[in-house]
Order: sequence, then C-alpha cells, then structure tokens
Amino acid sequence: MYRCLKFLAIPALVVGATAFTPDRAAAQQVNLGRLLSGLVNVDVSNINVELVDVVDVNNVLNNNQVDILRNAIQHNPIASNNQDVLNNLLREADIIDDVTVVVGVLSGTIFVLPVP
Repeated sequence: MYRCLKFLAIPALVVGATAFTPDRAAAQQVNLGRLLSGLVNVDVSNINVELVDVVDVNNVLNNNQVDILRNAIQHNPIASNNQDVLNNLLREADIIDDVTVVVGVLSGTIFVLPVP
C-alpha cells in the first residue's frame, strides 16, 4: 500500500503549480498537472506534426516547476513512453533537436524543454 501512495503523491504535487504563457492579450494558463495529464492521455498515433504548436516550457514555468514536471514524467511509465514517441516524431520532422524533449501536451500545443 505504501508503494501505491508514493506513486499517487507525485501527481498531487504537480497539480498545485501554475504559470501563464506570454500569449496575446488573454494569457493561457499552464498547469503542471494538465501538462502531465495531457502527455499521459495524448493519442500519439493521431499527431500531425505539420499542425503542432511547440512552446519552450522555460518561457512559461520557473525552474522548480520544471524540476517537478521532469520528476513526474520519470515516475510515470505512460508519460515517459509517450514522451519518447513524441520526441521521435518531432525529431524526424526536424521540429526539435536531439537535446530537446517533450514534457507536456495541452490543447494541441506540445511543450518542450532543452535537456540540461
């Protein structure tokens, strides 16, 4: 039971942090829980790389939020697998390079992060 609670605690930490994209007049709220949930639930077979918007998450999240998101992805096998698939799709389309990874999906936008 402890192992199950430990697994569930990570997303609970993720839900609390939010940021705003520097987007037009109405800023889009970026919530870490929603980014992670979007990465977990994205239908990777239905991604059209010609239509995706890509946002560098460093422009909308602070360092602590980025660390929390990375940690949550590492501890979620579905998010990690979808991250790998999306990384490969975007790299094959020359949208991201080898030192950039997908860290979230939100409303048709793919959020990426340079690897440290």
